[in-house]
Amino acid sequence: MAKKLSVVQVKQQANVLKSLEAVEQAAAALYADFVGCWFSMEFENFPGSLLVRCQFNSETALAAALEQKLDLYFQKQIHKQLFKCGILIKDIKKHVVLTTLSADD
Repeated sequence: MAKKLSVVQVKQQANVLKSLEAVEQAAAALYADFVGCWFSMEFENFPGSLLVRCQFNSETALAAALEQKLDLYFQKQIHKQLFKCGILIKDIKKHVVLTTLSADD
């Protein structure tokens, strides 16, 4: 059985979700092959353990995104949205990756 999250942990999770939803809405309008964002984190080591994955629908789309340097776009947008919620990530490059894997893979 999973341990119940504290009020602070629930708030942290909600802020990350809110931030990623804003990024997803903007990116979906710009990039047809973008599927969405998902994340994982260890609450005991937050925000250092936060890892955001930006999913694309195919390897071809992922290669094109990397060629267009969309990783930098997503890093900047996610960093900005997290900061708006009071979450400061020191080196966002380590916390955002582009992938074709879904959260279920």
